[in-house]
Amino acid sequence: MLEITTGSRRSRGSLVSSAVLGLALILTGCAAEETRTYGPTSAGPTKTSGPRTSSPTDVPTTEDPALAPVRVTGSALCELFSTAEISDVLGLAVGKVVVSKQGAYSVCTWKTTKAVNAKVPGGGIVTITRADGNRYTEFSKKITAIATAKKAKGRKVLDGVGDQAFAIGASVSGVPIWNAAVVQGGLLTGVEVSGAKSKASIATVKAFMIEILARG
Repeated sequence: MLEITTGSRRSRGSLVSSAVLGLALILTGCAAEETRTYGPTSAGPTKTSGPRTSSPTDVPTTEDPALAPVRVTGSALCELFSTAEISDVLGLAVGKVVVSKQGAYSVCTWKTTKAVNAKVPGGGIVTITRADGNRYTEFSKKITAIATAKKAKGRKVLDGVGDQAFAIGASVSGVPIWNAAVVQGGLLTGVEVSGAKSKASIATVKAFMIEILARG
């Protein structure tokens, strides 16, 4: 009886040990199962919404003052154009520029080297006049009176030139006579392009005026 009892206890002990071992194996398997991963374990590429566009604050709202032309008077104004360039504007050969000061006005004058029409002593002429902008009204009246005296009454507003501009002229006895005035940047600029057989016209004085303002 003693041996049987002892054997039975050993059998029960073996069964308990086997059960504990089996449970340990099951738990180990579950733990291993929980650590499995499927698919990639690293984060995918970050999505972007496309290239960054400049906001309104990134764009300059004013022009660089250093890029604006410097307004000049006197001899510096006359030196903006060569004799060859003025000859091309007029369509006739002109001599060297004459720089003068006429009261409040700085004036550059080019004249043709010879007369091409007896009715116009001295031939053709090109002038550039500059003064303070407050002289615009006074100068406008002056050139209008001169043009009217020569029966040139075709006054035209020059759209898109300066802050305010106009040209006046006509062909008088076959001689084109044109003057123009503009105020921009606090300065008055006036031009005259006249002469028999010259290229003087409203288109010529407008293009010439635009070029003067672009250079200074």
